[in-house]
Amino acid sequence: MLKTQVTKIFKFEAGHQLENSFTKECESPHGHSYKVEVTFEGRVYTDTGMVIDFGELKQIVKPIIDEYDHKFFTKENYGKNPTAENMASDIFWKIREKTLMIKQVKLWETDTSYVIVRC
Repeated sequence: MLKTQVTKIFKFEAGHQLENSFTKECESPHGHSYKVEVTFEGRVYTDTGMVIDFGELKQIVKPIIDEYDHKFFTKENYGKNPTAENMASDIFWKIREKTLMIKQVKLWETDTSYVIVRC
């Protein structure tokens, strides 16, 4: 069966303070303009010609992204070190609770640095 991937990009602003970072700058409070690429995978349905409607994808993902927008995260209020790796994994599992179609979450922390979580 042919599988097709559908990706939508979301953006949010957030700050964090890391513990045990490689650099002291990252242990200081700072923020990022994050970009999240969410990829769903499945078959193209013959009746619609789509894997999933982009509007439906947005209804699933946007409330999860809104939980991160304009927030400040520390280990104490996030429950673990709020690294890009942990945030991408958490976003992935929150989407997975809503649909098994989730294939990948790519979280850009800067224009040149990102994390990929996939199943």
